[in-house]
Amino acid sequence: MSEASDAQRLATFLLDLHGGDPYGAVYRASHEHREAHGPECGVYPSDPLKARLLATLVHATAARRLLEIGCGLGYSALWLADAAGPDGRVEAIDRVPGHVALARRHAADAGLAGHLNVIEGEGADVLPTLDGPYDLIHDEGWFGAEPPYFDRMLELLRPGGLLALSSWFLLEAAVTGGSDKDWSQFAGPDWAANVQAYARKLAAHPKLHTSFVLRSWMYGLALAVKLP
Repeated sequence: MSEASDAQRLATFLLDLHGGDPYGAVYRASHEHREAHGPECGVYPSDPLKARLLATLVHATAARRLLEIGCGLGYSALWLADAAGPDGRVEAIDRVPGHVALARRHAADAGLAGHLNVIEGEGADVLPTLDGPYDLIHDEGWFGAEPPYFDRMLELLRPGGLLALSSWFLLEAAVTGGSDKDWSQFAGPDWAANVQAYARKLAAHPKLHTSFVLRSWMYGLALAVKLP
């Protein structure tokens, strides 16, 4: 059996332990949407097991105000809003009007519209208009380089709050050169150097305690706690 098949069997088993994926229909719709519109569409939802991990982190930190950057059709934002509970609130940002409309519809269908506010716009434009502090920020929007909104994102996070940064599978490829994809067509010719530079900044930042979780179904995740 292939490695991919073994990984899928394990992922299915782990999800089944918890009764499956409550937002699996949105996950599937996200992939169908991208396939219909092409890879430039940018709808690459978090893996279901990573979404569950994010929800676990919400429970562990008792986060009630949350922010997601690059929500796509709202898949991981639904997990976050559900985990934050009836007193929680998630603000989610996406730059594509069609994605925003679908994310709002999915939130309404899930009964979470009152807890999930989907905002249309570029992260760098929207973040300066928001008021913190947030307990947890999930950045699903950066890719291939430090995002221009990094400083504002950190300002909006409360001391003791958690940054959860997706797409860090790129770091393994940047360090080892072992990827079977040409990421330069998505992130520019200097993507490997830029990803390593961003990793170094996160690791050395005096206001952050950072760990990187790479490989497998995680698709790469950096977790950073904002220090007092």
